Amino acid sequence: MTIPAAAVGWVEIDESAIVHNIRTIRAELGEEVEFCAVVKADAYGHGTDIVAPLLIEEGIGVIGVASNDDAASVRSAGFTGRLLRVRPAGRDEVDDGIRFGIEEWIGGAEHARVVGTAAAARDIRIRAHLSLNSTGLSRDGLDVSDLRGQRSARDVLTDPRLEFAGVCTHFPCEDVADVVEGSRRFEEQSRAVLQGLDAGSIRRHCATTFAALHAPRSRFDLVRIGAGLYGDSPALGGALRPAMRVVSRIAAINSYPRGSTVGYDRWHRLDADARLALIPLGYADGFHRSLSGTGEVLVRGQRARIVDRIAMNSFLVDVSHIAEAAPADEVVLFGSQGGQVISSTDVEGAHGSIAADLYVAWGRLLPRRVAVGAGGAVASLAVVASGDAG
Repeated sequence: MTIPAAAVGWVEIDESAIVHNIRTIRAELGEEVEFCAVVKADAYGHGTDIVAPLLIEEGIGVIGVASNDDAASVRSAGFTGRLLRVRPAGRDEVDDGIRFGIEEWIGGAEHARVVGTAAAARDIRIRAHLSLNSTGLSRDGLDVSDLRGQRSARDVLTDPRLEFAGVCTHFPCEDVADVVEGSRRFEEQSRAVLQGLDAGSIRRHCATTFAALHAPRSRFDLVRIGAGLYGDSPALGGALRPAMRVVSRIAAINSYPRGSTVGYDRWHRLDADARLALIPLGYADGFHRSLSGTGEVLVRGQRARIVDRIAMNSFLVDVSHIAEAAPADEVVLFGSQGGQVISSTDVEGAHGSIAADLYVAWGRLLPRRVAVGAGGAVASLAVVASGDAG
């Protein structure tokens, strides 16, 4: 099937790029480090229903999830391996997650009691990973910088209701020096809390994509790869390939004289005669107002700047320099067209924050279709309804 003619925008996913990224990262990591592929937030907006079968085909044995919806989608795809939750879950969520076999992320001593209570109510042991605050994120890790904290960690690790599969942490900064120092502290603190315990089966892990691919010392026994799966990383000399393209079409074009005001609150004033093209997407579709006046799109292989304040369902781009631009022309808001690319770096510069803050929303709010082939060359298409994958 093709995207319905009435669609104002859609997301294309390049499966071959995801497979390429899995294989490239795996080759870099080697055989000694376990590869946990993270599909939280509906596979970063790429669609768990699209991504999970690729992970199964590539033999990935551990998948990271955040919600039970993520877990349900992965299991529905036929995945029989391990599921690791990458954040602490509430009591009801833990209880519901038992049916999926989720290994829970333990966010401190009090949270361990919550998970333990859920296990006791079912008369089972729940596999778990204890989070330490070794890197100073101070979000859900247990502070084990002193003997009191270390004793608390050992109490958690010896809770008979929990079966520990890992000790973990998470980095607050994508900075190599910060990662190296955090890895050193995690090495020391994890050894201290495991000392004297039967810890042969407990894996240590802290690295996500940036850390794993920039600081090998951070890899330990397992790495949690999220952004890298989808090509949102400049690591490995740019070897990873972006897997998402966000597309719309020009709805209308009008010419306005110099001095005209543009957009709500007369947000922009034209300093020359201009042709402005209306794109029928807005902040309701995940195109945040932070892109107003800073973001760019691609029209006929050329960059066109967003010139007005993004509205709920539309925004304007200046196509004065693109004489051939016409209604119904394809517009690329993220990804490639011709020889040009709107990259994650471009989006981050325009948005003032990480690109994932936007493309995760685009993938969940807009219809999806699978693009077979690289670089936006669509050989066959399949419509995937946004949100179906959890």
